[in-house]
Amino acid sequence: MSSDRRDGGPETKPVTDVPTWTVGSVVLRLDEPRLFLIKALSVLVLSYALLPILAVKSSVPAYFYVSLMIVIHILVLAIYVYRVRFRELDASYRSLIARLIALAVVTYLLVVVSRFEDDASWAMLAFQMLGVTVFHAILLALIMFRLERRE
Repeated sequence: MSSDRRDGGPETKPVTDVPTWTVGSVVLRLDEPRLFLIKALSVLVLSYALLPILAVKSSVPAYFYVSLMIVIHILVLAIYVYRVRFRELDASYRSLIARLIALAVVTYLLVVVSRFEDDASWAMLAFQMLGVTVFHAILLALIMFRLERRE
């Protein structure tokens, strides 16, 4: 049975089942794991939606290809920043700098992995897209995980 507050509304309990990981003197906390999963799956679907476009990119007009790439990347960016409270992510400037360096490194790796060959097979494109999706998930984690000092 649920208990009621004095004002008649249901009593809410603090969320304690939030995933946390301790690394040295820092605690990584994911406040909204369901939202993270939804975002990661959305990026996965959008990434694999690119496969037909990548397969025919040399035979479609460049403006069409570039336009689709821009639209998809704007959607991914919107997914990344949706409901992220940037001011609450880092415990100190040191953790902010570490996060920015990690974002830069993962972005570089994402660019390296996302160089698709024009004559690649569907299987190869799908495998490369899996790598792109993994790096997108890492970027998403770097944006959504909150860093706190261990008490």
